[in-house]
This record gives sequence, C-alpha cells and structure tokens, in this order.
Amino acid sequence: MRELQDFVVRCQTDYLSKYECTDFIMECLQPISCRCVELFVRHASLIRPLGEGGKLRLAADFAQMELAISPFCKRIADLGKHYRLLRSFRPLLFQSVEHISMSPALGEIIPYSTVLHFLFARAPVELKSPHVAADWSISRYSQWLEDHSSEKDKLTLIKGTLEGYVQNVKSRQGREFASIYPVMLDLLQKGLQSAT
Repeated sequence: MRELQDFVVRCQTDYLSKYECTDFIMECLQPISCRCVELFVRHASLIRPLGEGGKLRLAADFAQMELAISPFCKRIADLGKHYRLLRSFRPLLFQSVEHISMSPALGEIIPYSTVLHFLFARAPVELKSPHVAADWSISRYSQWLEDHSSEKDKLTLIKGTLEGYVQNVKSRQGREFASIYPVMLDLLQKGLQSAT
C-alpha cells in the first residue's frame, strides 16, 4: 500500500501539479481511482485464510487506500459507487456471517459475487474457493473476473463451486454441510435473481 501512496504523491507533485486545468485533470483521473478501488476490493475479497490479524491489517489497508487515491480526487466521495463500495466493504471484515448476509449494502453497493468470495475465507478448507476448485492461480482468476464482467457469469462460476462441494460431501457420505454453506447458497440465489 505504501508503494501506491508514494507513486500517487510522486505523480501529483512531479507531474500533475504543473497543470493549471485541475478540474480537467481530476476528471481524467477519476476512472483511475475507481479502478484502483475496484481491484483492491476484489483482491481483498479473495484473501484466504483471513485471521484476526489479517482482518486488522486489511482494515488498515482500506483506510490507506482512501488516503492513497485522495490526491487524484477533489473529494473522494466524488467517486460515487466505488467510494461507497470501499466504505461498505470494510465493516464486513469484523461482522458475523449472519450480519454480513443481512447487510443492506449487498447487491446494490457490494456485488453478491464479491461478498461470496469473502465468505469463502470464513468457510472450512473443504469448501474450496472458486479459483482453487478450478485449479487456477489468484491472478488467473482475477483475470477471468476481469474478462467476465457480468455478475451472472461470476455467480454461475461460484454456483458450480458450491455444487462441487455438495457432491464432495455426498460422495464421502457426509451428513452435514458447513454452517456457512446455507448462507452462501441463499446469497447466491438472491444474486442470481437480481442478475436476471
């Protein structure tokens, strides 16, 4: 995070401050700031495992992200939906699975696929993350998410992962699913309904 902050400050002081048309510059930089937030939240949701120390570090990184991109904005709130995404995701780090599933930010501000990715971090190891189930690296999975911008595509892949988990439990004659599974299934169904 420090590297991003240093880079943004260097760009601002060495290059952007030389221009007088600051309104135009800020308007041109807004998509870059939005992209930074989008990728940051995506990758934050994919971290697994995520212990208490990791949550604290990630919460600090959320605050640092706001500071890092602030030189590229007149007001960071001008980023609109992306700013709300950044602000809404951070509290989820410390909420219970039940509270996360009832968050009013789900769907409208935080995509269901992003929340589901985050919930995989709270699941037992046998409930594999989509990229692990597909035998992909996180970078390859992130690229897949980039190439498939449709929320329905993302949720369909997650659905396949959850179905694979169910088959795995049944094949070993398991009688119970992980307690997080019904919550994830419910969120998946809500997401698929809203994506159509």
